[in-house]
Amino acid sequence: MSGHAAPAARRAALFLDRDHTLIEDGPYLADPDRVALLPGAGSAVARATAVGVPVVIITNQSGIARGLVSADAYAAVRARTEAVLRAAGGDVLDTLHCPHHPELTGPCACRKPGLALYEEAARRHALDLGASAYIGDRWHDVVPALATGGVGILVPGPATPDAEVAQLRAARSDRLLAAASIDDAVQLALTRLGVTGPGATAPARIGVLASGGGSNLQALMDHATASGAAYGQVVWVGTDRRDAGALHRARAAGVAAEWLEAPTDGEAILTRLRAHGVTLLVLAGYLRLLPTAVVHAFPGRVVNVHPALLPAFGGAGMYGRRIHAAVLAQGVRVTGATVHLVDEQYDTGAILAQWPVPVLPEDTPDTLAARVLAVEHGLLPATVASLATGALWLDAAGRVRGVPPTLPLVAGPFQFTLAGDHRPDAA
Repeated sequence: MSGHAAPAARRAALFLDRDHTLIEDGPYLADPDRVALLPGAGSAVARATAVGVPVVIITNQSGIARGLVSADAYAAVRARTEAVLRAAGGDVLDTLHCPHHPELTGPCACRKPGLALYEEAARRHALDLGASAYIGDRWHDVVPALATGGVGILVPGPATPDAEVAQLRAARSDRLLAAASIDDAVQLALTRLGVTGPGATAPARIGVLASGGGSNLQALMDHATASGAAYGQVVWVGTDRRDAGALHRARAAGVAAEWLEAPTDGEAILTRLRAHGVTLLVLAGYLRLLPTAVVHAFPGRVVNVHPALLPAFGGAGMYGRRIHAAVLAQGVRVTGATVHLVDEQYDTGAILAQWPVPVLPEDTPDTLAARVLAVEHGLLPATVASLATGALWLDAAGRVRGVPPTLPLVAGPFQFTLAGDHRPDAA
């Protein structure tokens, strides 16, 4: 029997940037009284703590080399940052910083994206760098994942150059991802690291945009209720029509709902989404092109349902009864429903899930529409649930990862059991 103790098992960790990721930045923050958590930062770190994943803050602090932040001031800001996170329910295992500036103190191994601080944290705390996540608002915060074998998650913010977002996409790596918020990033990281347990996944706060009667909205609300809101719930509905039936359905369910007076104003829509804390946006029969600002603010978190098997019968002007008439005119034998992510154009985003519907010899546009809509009512909520729980996700190369949902066959091909009163109106 050996007299040597076995080496401690190494743990996965979350390596988080500090400024513009967890707290607001001054810049060169030297006053601990000015430490303010960014929205979602406290709950994000608390979620990691609840499931036993250590959090380490890695931060570049060139203000020290510039003489703008003293060592004592940095220590006070560090202590205050850790204290406010602790008050929110989250523990910080360690904080490591680089005090250098390459033009003033010369090159160093500890300034991100250098790995020295990560390696030091791994030595101190027996951490597995290859099984860890690297999260921040700049390229240098996330790119260490490529060197270590972990996963990097960019959270674009006001300080993130557009070129760095483009750089992330151009890297085409399934280990470099993007998230709309620090809360989403931590949830995605825990999913990718295979961490489960109470609190590992936060229920999504779902916003819905609709133009018509809202039967797909109803399906979403019914599905969420049936699940006990385990994966999320609809918290806000917006429409571009004053008389949209979706408004009445939402209000009847006690969900905040409003007519959007300026549906082409991306910042106005974002203001409403942020006011209601929306983390996942669903277009359910919404007949407008979503403003680019909204698409960019929710990377991989905007979903649309389309009543055909994309890329067929998609694009500008292809909606509702027009699609089914075109399907019949083309003599297509099988059509269906598609749930896809939304990008800057009509119906070109990455496909999350599809399900076929047969075209029968006696079909009219209306009978075909009714059968496709019934499938939408099952496929859309199931796909939203998969996206909300991390069973489906989009990597930085724009590829869908995970397993798409399926619908139960009951009596024969393409027949489904669907709960709820989802009449085939303008979805």
